[in-house]
Amino acid sequence: MTLPVIVIVVFLIAVVFAPSHPRSPSGSGAASPSALPALTPAAPPSDAAAAGPCTQVLAALPEKLTDLQPRVVHPRPDSVFVVAWGDPAIVLKCGMPRPAGLTPGSSAQLFSANGADGVFWLPVRGQTDTVWTTVDRAVYIQVTVPNSYAQPPLAPLGAAIGKALPRVCVPQAAAGQPLPPQQELCTQRK
Repeated sequence: MTLPVIVIVVFLIAVVFAPSHPRSPSGSGAASPSALPALTPAAPPSDAAAAGPCTQVLAALPEKLTDLQPRVVHPRPDSVFVVAWGDPAIVLKCGMPRPAGLTPGSSAQLFSANGADGVFWLPVRGQTDTVWTTVDRAVYIQVTVPNSYAQPPLAPLGAAIGKALPRVCVPQAAAGQPLPPQQELCTQRK
């Protein structure tokens, strides 16, 4: 055999016997992103003002979320500001509209998984999932967590978001503290 024929045979053998999808790098038994079907969530509305902050947030997000592998997403319409992890999928969308429950005088409870200095979230529990939306950063970031997860992984997401974006409003008065000026409250921002 001549050298070109050997190269072609080696190439064909490599193609035929190559795995059809990559294996999970974690070795944890979790399916790799390509082994799961792609997700097609609705994309956040197009907003030029959200592009810069969302780019910063996406650059700060972890590749794996706790032990959950990243998922392939094909948002509709196309958007780079949607990411997902795990099965069932936890989906993050950056640049969402203001949550309906964030209104002046609202009694909605805000939570921070990282203490008083962390990102504050507004939860809305549904039958199958809970939608957590950041309320104190330059853009609204929505994380949909299926109710099958015992604990939503808000701490690592909040840490990444907090590192990428500074707080732009005061979420609420701390216990025993006087109310901040109305114009500084997150319920007053658009």
